[in-house]
Amino acid sequence: MILTPADGKTDDERFVLAFLDLWDKQDVDGLIASFTQDATYKDMPLPPRVGLDAIRAYIERIFSAFGVRIETAHIATTGSVIFTERIDYLTQTGPNEPTVPLPVTGVMEMRDGKIAFWRDYLDLRTAEEGLGIKIRADVEGQHIG
Repeated sequence: MILTPADGKTDDERFVLAFLDLWDKQDVDGLIASFTQDATYKDMPLPPRVGLDAIRAYIERIFSAFGVRIETAHIATTGSVIFTERIDYLTQTGPNEPTVPLPVTGVMEMRDGKIAFWRDYLDLRTAEEGLGIKIRADVEGQHIG
């Protein structure tokens, strides 16, 4: 990986930071274009989404229920693996809905300049309690999964 003199980040790190910024814009097409064709996206402890169609459906369901703004505290790289420490702010859609800060650690494996594997480690209970909903049920078929 070549460091960029201006900011000290690798090309992959800059790509991931730009990708994370797309969540606030709800840019589904831009997000999907950031993945390899055979990519896997997994929010622990939810089931993995494999392939672009499954990832697109999952992201669209997320956006139907939440706004997402991501604040990255730290980013690091080893080989083709990017690690992020973040706060993901989830806001339910609708007037006067709560915003919940969710601490997240993300691991992205890059291939040919795109995300091949993405795993986010988070405490689902923090989000559920803050939002007053059961995300696991919502994601797995009722509302956003």
